[in-house]
Amino acid sequence: MNPFISCKYTLGSISTIENNWNWSNVVIPDNKIYVIEKGEIFVEGGGVSFTAREGDMVLIPSNVMHSARLTDIKFVKKSWIHFAMKQGVSEYFSGYTSPVKIKLSNLQGALDIINGVIRHGDLSEPFRSLKTSSMIFELVAIFFDKSLPQKMPSYVDNIDKAIEFINDNYTEQFTLDFLAEKFNCSGNHFIKKFKEKTGYTPIKYLSIKKIEEAKRLLENTDLPINIIMEKVGYLDASYFSKLFKKLVGYSPKNFRDNVDNKVKYE
Repeated sequence: MNPFISCKYTLGSISTIENNWNWSNVVIPDNKIYVIEKGEIFVEGGGVSFTAREGDMVLIPSNVMHSARLTDIKFVKKSWIHFAMKQGVSEYFSGYTSPVKIKLSNLQGALDIINGVIRHGDLSEPFRSLKTSSMIFELVAIFFDKSLPQKMPSYVDNIDKAIEFINDNYTEQFTLDFLAEKFNCSGNHFIKKFKEKTGYTPIKYLSIKKIEEAKRLLENTDLPINIIMEKVGYLDASYFSKLFKKLVGYSPKNFRDNVDNKVKYE
């Protein structure tokens, strides 16, 4: 993984909200941090929900659908920022799929930092980026200090989960983009790490899983080849036959007639 971490402040404000304020099923490309000074808000998304109160910090990762509204007390004062953060080309918080709340041990200290980010957002470059980025890194450090049990999984964890997913669902068809997005990796990085782990690209690994099952059925059952083809997730007989021969060296019929042949995929 590229160790370089970049950070860019986009906008922020100190907001006092009353009455019937709410956001419903919002998705934004930036990360959000709320620091609740007074009152409370109800936040939900990614299968979790919670009420954030005075002294709480809330992180909402980029591209996570979420909703937020006032509770019955109908009031909140919060300082908030939006920011982009990447590690190499990947989203820094890609391992998070839902909002996260932490309890601050120093509310005023966090407010001072986040309000400093907002204040320095009016500076000209390069001072704007230098000042705001350093303060955002400080906020993120506070977040991780309180949320280590919820730290994001590594790429190794994600690749292992991707392999398990393919093994369990190999009868389906998946695109590279689908798999990379599902396991929070950029496409090229996903291919690289997957191949380091398995020796194959994700799509070739999926094809091999399908063909391995087809081989097993050809060896151990009398099922017609077209039924075996459908069982492993193919509908085009010509494509299935060509792929089988490419990977195995025999057509499905010839393989069934030569079940003692050993095959090594290249």
